Amino acid sequence: MRILCPKFLPSSLFLRKVAHGCLWMLLLCAPLQGQNGTLQVEVNLCGANPNGSDVAVNTIDNSVWTIDGTSGKICVYSSSSNPPSLALANMIDHPVGAAVAPLFQPQCSGLTYSEDSNTFWILNSTSLELLEMSPAGAAIGTPVPFTISGSASGLAYDSLSGTLWTRDTVNFQAIEIDPTSGAILSTLAIPGADFRYGSGLAFRSSATGLGYLDFTYGDAFDAGVQEVRSLAIGTGELQCSGINFDGPNFNSLLGICYNASQSSLLAVSSTSLVQINATQPAIYPPADLVCLADGEGAVNLDWRNCGPGGGGLYSLLRITRNGAIVDTLPGSATTWSDSTAPLDETHLYQVQGIVGNIIESTSCTVIQGTGGLVHSVTFVGDRPRDLAYDEQMDDLYVTESFSGVIHVLGSDLMMKRSIDTGLPNLRGVGYNPILDVLLVSRAGSGLVTFIDPLTGSPLSSFPSNSSSISVISYDSAADDWLLLDTESSQVQIRRMEALEGSEGNPLGIIVPPSTSGLLLGGGLSTFADGSFLSGVENLGAITSASQFTQFGFPLNFTLPLTALGNSPQMLDNAVTGFEIVGSTLVIAGQATNTLYQLLIVSDGPDFIRGDSDSSGTVNLADAIFTATWIYAGGTAPDCQDSCDANDDGQLDISDPIYTLLHLFTGTAAPPAPYPSPGPDPTFLDQIDC
Repeated sequence: MRILCPKFLPSSLFLRKVAHGCLWMLLLCAPLQGQNGTLQVEVNLCGANPNGSDVAVNTIDNSVWTIDGTSGKICVYSSSSNPPSLALANMIDHPVGAAVAPLFQPQCSGLTYSEDSNTFWILNSTSLELLEMSPAGAAIGTPVPFTISGSASGLAYDSLSGTLWTRDTVNFQAIEIDPTSGAILSTLAIPGADFRYGSGLAFRSSATGLGYLDFTYGDAFDAGVQEVRSLAIGTGELQCSGINFDGPNFNSLLGICYNASQSSLLAVSSTSLVQINATQPAIYPPADLVCLADGEGAVNLDWRNCGPGGGGLYSLLRITRNGAIVDTLPGSATTWSDSTAPLDETHLYQVQGIVGNIIESTSCTVIQGTGGLVHSVTFVGDRPRDLAYDEQMDDLYVTESFSGVIHVLGSDLMMKRSIDTGLPNLRGVGYNPILDVLLVSRAGSGLVTFIDPLTGSPLSSFPSNSSSISVISYDSAADDWLLLDTESSQVQIRRMEALEGSEGNPLGIIVPPSTSGLLLGGGLSTFADGSFLSGVENLGAITSASQFTQFGFPLNFTLPLTALGNSPQMLDNAVTGFEIVGSTLVIAGQATNTLYQLLIVSDGPDFIRGDSDSSGTVNLADAIFTATWIYAGGTAPDCQDSCDANDDGQLDISDPIYTLLHLFTGTAAPPAPYPSPGPDPTFLDQIDC
């Protein structure tokens, strides 16, 4: 994912930064006339209910042809370059024909033009056949069948070899086909994230006679197509050339091709045809920038160099934060860490590649604090639903949407094992450490079932009084189950007894008070004090999580979900489950098949509670250090959390007294982390490190 401007930066933050004089952000993000990725022309596809799938350009007369996936129609547009324009000139029937009910087949998902023969090729993706067509719409010869094990979408004519390429989105590859025999000549792996968007494919050649396949691409954060990437046919290597679309409005693009000069990209969605500027820069910016908060006070950047030197070298690289230059690096560097970024702010980083007086940059936004992205992985199963965590065993249980399998991961989101409950369509899952048992819900079932966490065997069930329990959490403070119920128009939480022998006794319904204006959405996880985090709806999308008391009254802690990118606003079921793991919140993104790990709070570096002077041990000097700092203006500690010896969230005389009593009278030791360094388990207090 490469984000050239902070498209999903919260509007309030954007305005605040502008109000503070950050005019640089406006200048940085304003679309430039003729900039790569900007829209030049958009027109509607022809027909009453268009279902566009691919596009081709007749390079002899520069006409643009789009094929409808089901109607049997092709729209023909005249085009001009100065100024850019597209106008519907004709609509013809193609020889594959319209899809026929009840199966609505055939489906046509590819169209390409061969200048060598002045003909078009059509991809029938239902029967896996290729058919040549004249510009008048007549079939040439008979359909050419081919055989593959995956899918076929998009079609591109390779003018260097006279072959056809299609895209297999199941196996992430491009497939080269002999148009005469249908033989599979080669395959080319298409690199990228395990979960991705895009089905478009286009061929282009360079002035030096090299061939490239360009493909549409977007990841879980984009929630749709966001760019065009390029692959060298000869080597299979990912190139640095490409197109970064200006904003999320292009996320539903399907087929693509280039105009004759390769200065513009033509692309179709199901309803429209667009022309996009494809002009390439003098040098390419750094690519594949990833920016993460580590939860201990640093932001880490990682990228791929695309400079003109060997191995992508630039003359030098420069890092900016919020418009200010913060570091200069050798032109070969591919990583950088920022340990000085202020906490609880959103920062805009640029990695600038510099050659002479030419600067090209790529950007990302990072939340350094609550809501900051720590990690994300593609889910090993099929669409995650809910999560539960066994802290003692470091087992994170994740249900998938269409089976009875529960996947067990570590807190690092690495796979450990799977258990099969044999139950269909699992939804919610919670873990009770007292009984060492899981509780799961199922789609359309009014029962919730206890599961053995080692074997996956169902043990017993009790009625939940709803067939729409989507999320389950265990409240350790009250020894209760919390069941998120989406059956009614207002999402609510059912509190039920968890005590052995009384399981399932209803204890009441939890909803936020109407005066709060908050509506529960999805996701639910409890803290040790009985308060809980739940997703809050905003115009039908879950864009944040709020903390509530055990009775449903809102507290003033909110965790934004902007680090998830576009998916919460653009996709249904983008956020379906939460689980608190240490000082982070792990989120199940069902729609994107992704697990996200966000900071609840940046807990800073590890420390030893009571070790006020950071000497590595707790002794009399620490009690004196704390008292001197608090009451006599002594040296401030490196880590205030280490001075909170009794972990009551306050820094006062009770802390040095607590240390003295432990050292000389044998009273209770300081709470964790002690005696070894570690993170702060009570990270929601107002003291940090």
